[in-house]
Amino acid sequence: MFRPWLRRRHLHLSHPDLRALSVFMAEGAYRPDFLDPSPMTSEPTFEEGMDALLGAPADQTYAELVDATRGRGADMCRLLDDPERARSEAADALRRLWTAVVEPEWVGMRQALRAELLDRAIQVNREGLRSVLPRLHPSAACEDDMVTVEKPVDIDVDCPEGLILVPSLFITDRVQCTTSDQWAPAIYYPASGRYLWAAPPTPRSLHRLLGATRARILAALTTPLQTTAVAGLVNVTAPTASEHLAVLRDAGLVDCSRAGRTAMYELTEAGRTLLAAASPPP
Repeated sequence: MFRPWLRRRHLHLSHPDLRALSVFMAEGAYRPDFLDPSPMTSEPTFEEGMDALLGAPADQTYAELVDATRGRGADMCRLLDDPERARSEAADALRRLWTAVVEPEWVGMRQALRAELLDRAIQVNREGLRSVLPRLHPSAACEDDMVTVEKPVDIDVDCPEGLILVPSLFITDRVQCTTSDQWAPAIYYPASGRYLWAAPPTPRSLHRLLGATRARILAALTTPLQTTAVAGLVNVTAPTASEHLAVLRDAGLVDCSRAGRTAMYELTEAGRTLLAAASPPP
């Protein structure tokens, strides 16, 4: 699913020096929490995240580097000689990565994340966190007043100021937990709208039945989306997307719910049945 994005950015990705960051990305190794400060708002900016990263206390930086370098060899252990420098160089590499390959694509990424946030907020409001949490990933569960995530390390964390759920377009097969004492605990989970990297395939039979644009919209709504997200995904203007959505809604294939001034569209049972019937068997 990353191929369209990587094809667009691969030349830029080959130039930045990212070693100060990639040194922490070994398979199965602990990655310092200071690299993933918990967001303070629903749409934190990159600069706010960098300020939090660089503002992590020295004792936190050192302790997390100790965990990250344990059993990793002498070259990694040299990071402990100057933890502030190791953090600063990792931040510089992160900024180069952002500038080269993420920032140019951020408008589309932000759109996908906004759709995800609104979708989950509606689900939690309707069904409660206990029902929604296992859908984020099978390893997550909620019972009574405790949230559990299956991990190889046992850590108990109090959440007096709440737990932050953070959708990610880059995590695909797991959840990642931030448990630092410096920030509110956070769970990073795979965003369900990841197909916004590229439009989902549409059964050809639906093209003949509904027309190409409406068929593509129906296929896109396997994840609930806002009008602007639908428009961007099928390459039409927002008013045009709104007209097509109205037709699909009148036909009983799409339902619309509102959170304030924002409209969220999702498939009805009839819409899901039609899409499943038109899709070829795997």
